[in-house]
Amino acid sequence: MPSGKELLTSDTTLLRRQLASRKRSDMLFGITGLSFIALSLLVLFALGINLLVEGWGPLWQTHEIKSDASGFGRRETVGSLRKVGERWELHLDTLQLKSSTPEAELEKLIGKKVVVDARLPRGTDRELDAETIAVAAPGTTGAIIGTIGTSMVKDEQTREAKRTLVIAPEPMSIEADGEVLAGATDGGRYAVEVTGKPDSGKVGISSIVSLVTKNFFTSYPSRFPQAAGILSAWVGTLLVMFVTMVLAVPLGVAAGVYLEEYAPKNRLTAIIEVNIANLAGVPSIIWGLMALGLFVYILDLGRSVLTAGMTLGLLVLPIVIIATREAIRSIPNTIREAAIGLGATKWQTVRYHILPYSMSGILTGAIIAMSRAIGETAPLVTIGALTFIAFLPPPPAEYRVADADRAAYSEAASANADAPKPTATLHFQPFRWLGSGYTVMPIQLFQWISRPQKAFHENAAAAGIVLLVMTLGLNAVAIAIRYRLRKAIKW
Repeated sequence: MPSGKELLTSDTTLLRRQLASRKRSDMLFGITGLSFIALSLLVLFALGINLLVEGWGPLWQTHEIKSDASGFGRRETVGSLRKVGERWELHLDTLQLKSSTPEAELEKLIGKKVVVDARLPRGTDRELDAETIAVAAPGTTGAIIGTIGTSMVKDEQTREAKRTLVIAPEPMSIEADGEVLAGATDGGRYAVEVTGKPDSGKVGISSIVSLVTKNFFTSYPSRFPQAAGILSAWVGTLLVMFVTMVLAVPLGVAAGVYLEEYAPKNRLTAIIEVNIANLAGVPSIIWGLMALGLFVYILDLGRSVLTAGMTLGLLVLPIVIIATREAIRSIPNTIREAAIGLGATKWQTVRYHILPYSMSGILTGAIIAMSRAIGETAPLVTIGALTFIAFLPPPPAEYRVADADRAAYSEAASANADAPKPTATLHFQPFRWLGSGYTVMPIQLFQWISRPQKAFHENAAAAGIVLLVMTLGLNAVAIAIRYRLRKAIKW
């Protein structure tokens, strides 16, 4: 039979073995956890480096966009081709102006040298549809540079002479290449294609285009990857996020405050709480289908920025409610008891104590909800977001001349050169953009990544970098707000 000393030694040895086994298990668990963290960071780092390598080029490169797309039909006008020394000059005939710019504004430019960013409309050979007209500064380049003047033109229907504004373009220097002339002037800003032999007679011009230097952030999407940009995508994203925030945050905070501070604790409240928690996990495509039936078909709001913002607002509303309730629960009950003990009402307690102390958590939850909404694609595709859009929503205000004033001025100007000019007035349309078509960054990214060309994949990587920066920016704002508000709290 072993002695007491031997039993004590045996127990101590066993205890040491158990302690050593526990230490090895703890160390193995710690090493495993660190290994997984390191592996995750390594994968994220590799993905980030690959994203930067693929998308860094399109972010910073500039490219030239043709303002006159070839898809609108053949453009033809008439001019004279002359050889001056060793170079050729293209002298365009006088062109009539059909401009969206008020005629009263153009009258001020008569006799001045101007830059015209123009397109030649289908089916005409002498009229110029001028989109933008500006006074030409020294060294200015544009689609057509010339001098605005007046001319009497006979109306084909009434056969009456009518005073019309015209532009006399300056000669363009071009280079001959066989029987087809193509050239540029002013540092490559013009691109001219002329059909016909290099002779001094009349020639037909197939296109006159302006080459505008743009970058990735100021260019619209294009079927050419070198000319594609994200202008409409990032503008649409900001507008949709604005509508989402305006709708979701106030409603979600109010619902969270009511459920946590005012709602009675009964079966109905319990059912509501369970449903809110369940709604936070509903797939986003379900929200898109619901919005398609309710907002697009029943309420007839169309496939617009407003519909997209309301859809994403409903999507993130449960997240805002849950974040608000959790932030309010973190406030100690002693704060409520002290306020009520000093005679404060329920609303005064919530307004001056509960909300200020919980605001950091509420705002953090709201911005995290916006971070989720900014990356959603499925519900927006369901309700009809555009995959290719080359325009921006209308501005909230613009200068316009009334149609009646413009018609009256045209009649008066034909009879009297000193007729009073109509005045362009500022028209406010602050909510018109809500009904506009739109696209967002995730949809633009998906549209590019589905293309087979590698250049589009690089554009998608660049768009991914921008979207990632926008999302991280929202989270950085949340962290900064939370830090400042928590620092100001004195318990």
